[in-house]
Amino acid sequence: MEFLKTLTLGLRRGGVTDRSGLAAAIGSGAAYLAQGSGFSYIRARSGTMGPRLMQDEGFGAGMERCKWEGFAAAAGDLILLAESELRPLVRTGAAVWLALYCEVLAAQPMPPHRRDWDDRIAAFERRLTAHLAADPAGIEAISQHSAEVILQFAPVDDTIRAMDREMVTNNVKFRFIDHFDGLRQRTDWPALAADISAAEGAAG
Repeated sequence: MEFLKTLTLGLRRGGVTDRSGLAAAIGSGAAYLAQGSGFSYIRARSGTMGPRLMQDEGFGAGMERCKWEGFAAAAGDLILLAESELRPLVRTGAAVWLALYCEVLAAQPMPPHRRDWDDRIAAFERRLTAHLAADPAGIEAISQHSAEVILQFAPVDDTIRAMDREMVTNNVKFRFIDHFDGLRQRTDWPALAADISAAEGAAG
């Protein structure tokens, strides 16, 4: 769980004024949301059995997969939310956001259950294309993706998974709303828009 300790060091501290700061905020936010959502669900479902379950090797490995897959999902969702917030100030091509997503993933060690993130990157690119072609969606609509991924990888029986869908979805959406509100307040959006625009112009 070192990645959460590393990424959330300084979470909610300092302002975001440029692309580098946004990448750090996306990474720390995705870790915070993914691990917080996954573990809160398991604690709610398992009750007093939670600590004992975490000592089980198979269950622990399942939670690790859930954590990392949730991290990749949450990072993509936060990027789409940031793009939505910036859109009135700057319109950029998909390459800027795809590169940011790849950067956030590459900043972390590859989790043991994966050889690469190619499938997640390809899936994010498809979502990004659809996102940019439409009016910005709200936080609840965008974060539905993270909720589905966390639920998919949570180490629980499929019957329980189906019963808990609404609970998990609502919990994840609430966490996203709260977290992004904090990010919104500590971000200088005009400065960030100018930095992203300048970076895109230099790359072009």
